[in-house]
Amino acid sequence: MTRTQFDRRTLLSVGAVGSVGIVASALGLRAGVAHQGDDHGATPVGGGEAAHPAHIHAGTCEELGDVVFPLNDVAALDANATPAASPAASPTADGAGNVVAESTTEVETSLDDILAAEHAINVHESAENIQNYIACGDLTGPATDGELRVELRELNGSGYTGEAHLVDNGDGTTTVTVTLMTAGAAAGTPAAASGQGDAAAVEVDIQDFAYNPASVTIKAGQSVTWTNQDSAPHTATARDRDVLQSGTLNQGESYTQTFDTAGSYEYFCEFHPNMEGTVIVQ
Repeated sequence: MTRTQFDRRTLLSVGAVGSVGIVASALGLRAGVAHQGDDHGATPVGGGEAAHPAHIHAGTCEELGDVVFPLNDVAALDANATPAASPAASPTADGAGNVVAESTTEVETSLDDILAAEHAINVHESAENIQNYIACGDLTGPATDGELRVELRELNGSGYTGEAHLVDNGDGTTTVTVTLMTAGAAAGTPAAASGQGDAAAVEVDIQDFAYNPASVTIKAGQSVTWTNQDSAPHTATARDRDVLQSGTLNQGESYTQTFDTAGSYEYFCEFHPNMEGTVIVQ
């Protein structure tokens, strides 16, 4: 996945958007926290901006497929409201109060079923500007104790990043909490810049046949993104393929992996085994 490809999301087809209501009816969508529900045109209470439609799509952020599960609009928080009672309410935990919008939806499927195939959460600017993608995250596991946290990366210079927090309810349903925050609020801290941030993905460049930095330290639930800057293909592969297996990364392509379990994970390039790196999860 190239960064250029990631930032140039194509227009979601009118047919797919128009089918959201039908899909919601068929799946028996139930709102955990309504916010603005499906009233995409309403201005959220306490917020000066339109609500942001959000969906779980088949496929990945690079290649979004059809809408599989519509989610409640990600709406601005009421100035007097308390964020949803979820550990994801303050995903960056930076004390800056930079969470600006949130929604919670209960979807009629288990978390295991979501992770059994490629899915992504995509957030739009508004119903009127549905073609503008503002944040997206691939739903990749493994889940830990029935929970999964995924970073939503900024798209198209929107100024928003975020997090999706999925909790399997044990009854064939999953609660999905989506939060949006102002981009760069956590990324500008010294910890994030040094590869030890709270929520932002740590960047590892593959350049000159080496991983730079060769060792990164992150917190459980945080992600690492590898981007190949060389003309030669590379991989980021752990000895235990279930831990990390990027597949072939050609020049300009990226791969993001979320690490939920503490430990030290050594990895290498399958094409150039002398290239080695380490991810330390605290």
